[in-house]
Amino acid sequence: MPTILQGEVYWVYANDLDIQGSEQQKNRPYVIVSRDSINALGRNVVGVPLTTVLSAGGGYRVKLPLEMMVPNQAWPATWPGGTPRNQLKTSIALVDHIRVLNINRLLMPKMGELSSTAVAGLELALLRLFETPQNRPLPVTGPKAIQ
Repeated sequence: MPTILQGEVYWVYANDLDIQGSEQQKNRPYVIVSRDSINALGRNVVGVPLTTVLSAGGGYRVKLPLEMMVPNQAWPATWPGGTPRNQLKTSIALVDHIRVLNINRLLMPKMGELSSTAVAGLELALLRLFETPQNRPLPVTGPKAIQ
């Protein structure tokens, strides 16, 4: 199994997951957000699904322009039967749909990877998603708040 790194994008087989409500179920690209040390264990990774439906806004969703993605030249243009494969394109990272994935769901080779700037944006969205008292912003109140 090749090394899987944070910020890489893989095609994930998800059609057979036990899906409820609005959870993402179809096969789609996922960006790996788990730390490299977790990924090195070789069993599971944590991923965020991507969608090309650019109207999928919300506070926990991050737009990833194609310019912030580096395609993998080894990702084939077609499936073995000749059907065109999805390629990287401007997407929305559905951070609020974060999921643990068995590495066997990841199709090799990777589709590509995100720039360090895009990974930093995802990290901020994840911090917001998992807000704790330690990372919660201080409330701004009254006229003395801004000095």
